[in-house]
Amino acid sequence: MTMAQQNSTAQVKHYQWMLHDGSQWLNLNHDSVIETHFCQPGAQGIALFTPDYGRIFLDFDKMEIQGGQMTPYRQTSLSQDETEEYLWYFFENRHWHEYGSQGSSKTKASVTSHDIEQQYQINPQGSCTFTVGNMAYSLNFSAMTQSNPRTGMQRRVRRRPRYNSVIQKTNSLASFIQDRSLSSTMPPAGGFTWQFRGDEGVWREYKAVNANGVACSVSSDDIEQSYQQNPHGQLQFTAGRFSYMLDFSGMSQFNSTSRTKRDVRRIPSENQQKSSSLQGMTLSSATPPAGSYVWQFRGEEGVWTEYKTNNACGVVCSITSDDIEQSYQQNPQGQLQFTAGQFSYMLDCSGMFQVNNTLGTKRKVRRILCKNQQKSMVNILQNTSNCTWLFQNINGTWEEYRQTVNGGICSVSSEDIEMNYQQNPLGTMNFTAGKFSYILDFSAMTQKNLRTTKTRQVRRLQH
Repeated sequence: MTMAQQNSTAQVKHYQWMLHDGSQWLNLNHDSVIETHFCQPGAQGIALFTPDYGRIFLDFDKMEIQGGQMTPYRQTSLSQDETEEYLWYFFENRHWHEYGSQGSSKTKASVTSHDIEQQYQINPQGSCTFTVGNMAYSLNFSAMTQSNPRTGMQRRVRRRPRYNSVIQKTNSLASFIQDRSLSSTMPPAGGFTWQFRGDEGVWREYKAVNANGVACSVSSDDIEQSYQQNPHGQLQFTAGRFSYMLDFSGMSQFNSTSRTKRDVRRIPSENQQKSSSLQGMTLSSATPPAGSYVWQFRGEEGVWTEYKTNNACGVVCSITSDDIEQSYQQNPQGQLQFTAGQFSYMLDCSGMFQVNNTLGTKRKVRRILCKNQQKSMVNILQNTSNCTWLFQNINGTWEEYRQTVNGGICSVSSEDIEMNYQQNPLGTMNFTAGKFSYILDFSAMTQKNLRTTKTRQVRRLQH
């Protein structure tokens, strides 16, 4: 291989294998050898020799170092319009066979790797069913096994990437969007501020040098730039003598030494809030006023009941609907502790549920516009141009939000989303579709499945 070919190969590398030794993350040299083995379905792992730790064995199935306290990690660097191609295999007669190819029965499965990967992306903890001839099977993603319900026979399953398989995501509406001259949903650098939740719950902005004189290798703008390139990725940085990893999907930062985990948030900067306007209407604040939303829990017999200091049964609650809304506006993915009567509860804003800390009872929670606010929003919508909201489906096509989507019930329509957007273009809203709960982020123009953490792109089209 020539030097030019080596440079070309290095340029297209999209992965980095790393080890965490309990105090820091270390890049593994010559990790192309590890990657080559990892992409082979027959490789359970690979034996490595490291200068600092001697001979180790990296188990691909369990993603762990056998007999050691170190943690392996495969970091990928992909742009927002790129993805990896994954293949699925089952073990039969001492060989690994890709789904869709012939096994020992000479009969192909009714699904291919692509079909299974689509189901996996929807719910990585779920399962899918398929047939081979006249036999039915179930593939369990959590256990990575294939089972025959009739005979009870189980086979091992593996999911591995195709080597160097960076592919472009399809976008069937690209030309349409260009024709309509829609501006990019990516905000300019400086439009958002990144903060971490420090001691005593105080939110602090990422700065090159903070108020205590501690130097940080990234600023808020650096993080925003990285986030715009890959909203589902990670970013490594240092602050003082510690190294950290910031996870955009989980909105958290991880101290590689102390293993401390802190919440992270992305909020509109002051300049962004001041400049935000909507079709001639100047927004005084990106945050809706108190009283705009009502918080309710699903009580006995399915009745929705508002959070109040004193409810109809005389039970005293330590928080009101306005208290919850105020906490939600500060951190839409946070949690809130409160008491009602003799019991204490935890309210999870991201999952939209409350849990009784003593009994473990779980109830659904919802956030809805109050009646007066709904009427005023209807008046606003009548004076604005018609807009349609769409999400990017599994196959890359764009689909409109409707009350019925793919045979399932969705709690919001395109019009419902527009009403919320008109009131708070930089906010979020929760909704359900089928058995899943989602959060729609207007500032990032994404929807996130709260169970699987799968994120999809969202568009707002003006007619």
